[in-house]
Amino acid sequence: MDRDKKTRILVVIALIVSVLGLSVGYAAFSQTLTIKSSAEVKPDENIFNVDFSSNSSSVVGGTITPTLDPSNETGFTATDATIDNSTSGSPVIKNLHAVFTKPGQSATYSFYTKNAGELAAYLSSVTFNNASGVSDIKKCTAKNSTDQTLVNSYCPDIKLKVYVGSEEFTSTKARNQFAVATAHDLGKNGYEQIRVVILYEQNAPQPEKGFDVEFGDVVLSYTSNI
Repeated sequence: MDRDKKTRILVVIALIVSVLGLSVGYAAFSQTLTIKSSAEVKPDENIFNVDFSSNSSSVVGGTITPTLDPSNETGFTATDATIDNSTSGSPVIKNLHAVFTKPGQSATYSFYTKNAGELAAYLSSVTFNNASGVSDIKKCTAKNSTDQTLVNSYCPDIKLKVYVGSEEFTSTKARNQFAVATAHDLGKNGYEQIRVVILYEQNAPQPEKGFDVEFGDVVLSYTSNI
């Protein structure tokens, strides 16, 4: 009897060890597989692209020769402007500069905005930035010993006007302030004429000495949706 009892005890112990062995076996072979993913969307820059152009049918850079009025007065000149579309998303037209000799003169630069992209472009604002160092869109500086106080009195007679299509802008406006909000939207291959006029007001006083005038940048902002 004692021998049978001992045998049963050993069998029970053997079963317990077997169960523990299975548990250890399964734990040793468990593992975790992880998948880490990411993605990036980088649209083609040409999908949305509005440039300056000297031509309405295609994007043509180069120079813009201003029209002078009157055209034959001695000493009254203006430099050719230059279109630079080389920086993607930031086209520039620069070097617009007039040299006036008396009141009543104006220089007009005519060119175009051209939608060269695949999406419609909506003009969202026209912004007149301040000239450098002042809280105004224009800064007049005396030269040749001219009295600055006197120059300040002449400064309002030199003006900058920007025409987008037929609408005139002389200060910052947002889309909801435009005469017709949708008038300046550009569909695919669409274009619009831009005219920049620098003028010396008619009947303004004639200064005895010269002065320089600096205007802040004018920025036309387009967006792909409204």
